[in-house]
Order: sequence, then structure tokens, then C-alpha cells
Amino acid sequence: METMRYQENKKSSKAPIIAFFSFVIIGGALIFLALTHENEPTVIGQDKSDVQNLLDLSQDESVPVINLADIEYSVADNKISDTSNAKIKADITIPVVTLGKEKLEELNKKIDDQYTQRYVNLKDQMKSADHKYTFTVSYNNYDNTVNDKRILSLTLHQRIIDDAAKKSTTEKIECFNINLETGKEITEKEILVSMLGKDYKMIVKNSVKGYVVSKKLMNESDFTYALTGLENFYIKDEKVHIIFNEGDLVDKKHGVLDITIEEE
Repeated sequence: METMRYQENKKSSKAPIIAFFSFVIIGGALIFLALTHENEPTVIGQDKSDVQNLLDLSQDESVPVINLADIEYSVADNKISDTSNAKIKADITIPVVTLGKEKLEELNKKIDDQYTQRYVNLKDQMKSADHKYTFTVSYNNYDNTVNDKRILSLTLHQRIIDDAAKKSTTEKIECFNINLETGKEITEKEILVSMLGKDYKMIVKNSVKGYVVSKKLMNESDFTYALTGLENFYIKDEKVHIIFNEGDLVDKKHGVLDITIEEE
């Protein structure tokens, strides 16, 4: 018996291939059309109006420029007297600084506490003194514009006077320097760098050396001073002055030295 063989032959279909190429052609055409109709990219600032808008925004957000000449302040006297101790009395006049309409409370309190407490301590120490004395404090103030800063310098002159001899037994000058833009004290380094440059330490040293040697207060070979950053200093007529109190630099008999720092 013959075995019958069946063979199924499937017809090959070209439909998937045609669909694939159709997709590629149509998709490419769509991409080409999209690219040809796309707007040119715009660079910010290319349009004049963009630049102007950015400038206007920058100006609106900028911090207002302070005209140093327009800063208003005042310095008033705070007088303090005391005669409760038979051996020493107080005759104190210290400054009260107001910036605009606001008193500089921190600075004013610092100065007040410094001199009133000093007097209180002296009262206790001099209860049994042989002579009568007066503890006196006075002050000066100097207004200077230095580069981009307006600075108020205060110098406070403290003396203990022998009433009978009418002469000072001790004296001391202390300084406070206020940036009138901020109402805060300004540091010695900040001022000296601004006014004298990066070599300020050498300039100060040479000025001090020149002063004490020329005045014959010290031999050049004995001079060993170096700036500490803790000096009392003030500004007057756009010049830095450094104060050396009795015995700070030279023998106490020479008293207080007020040395003007000269640029080289």
C-alpha cells in the first residue's frame, strides 16, 4: 500500500517588509518637514530688548549706593561728676555718638563702662591717699573720608591730677574709630592696609623709629618695636596717628607719644 505523503507549502508573505519600509519613508518625511519648519534658536541678549530687560532687572536688585557726604551723625557730651570720696573726685566728659537718629548703644556703653568703672576702682584704692586728686576725662573727635570709607575717630584723654600741685600724675589716651556706614568700630589692620598698602607694617615701624630716634628718645640700636595690631590709633586730616602711652615704647618720663605715620 502506498504511503501517501502530504507536504504543506506556506506561501511567503511580503506584507511585513512593505510595512517596514513604508514606516521608514513616512517617518523620515515627517522629520524632514519638522526640521525645515523649526524656528531658529534665539540667543539671550541677541535681541536688544532682552539686554535692556536684564539691565533693568540688575538695577532693580542692586543695593543703593550710599553717598558718604550724606551720612549724618552727632557727638554729644555725657558729663559725670562725683565727690563722694574726699580723696578723689571725678570730672568726666565722654562722648555719646548718634548715627542718623539712632544712638550707637554698644559703643556708648563700652566707653561709659570703661571710664566709670575705672573711676570706681580708683575710689576704693585711694581712700587713704595723702593728697587730693581729680580723675578727669575729656575727648576730641575727627571726621575723615579715607578712600571709600568715612571714619569718625574719638580720642579720650584720661588724667589723674594732683589738686595741690595742679599737675598730672598719670595720663593715658585711648582711641575709638567708627565706620559711619555701619556704625561699627573699624580695625587697625583694615585702616592701615587701606591707607598704606600691603607694606603697612614696615611703614609704621620706620615712622615710629624715625620719630623716637630724631627726638633722641631712644638710640637706634635699642629700637625693637614691631606693630602688634593692638595700638591706639586715630585719623586726623587723612593721616594715621598712633598713640604710645606712658612707658609703652620709651621711658615713662617722656609721657604720651602721638606719632604721625608718614607714607614712604
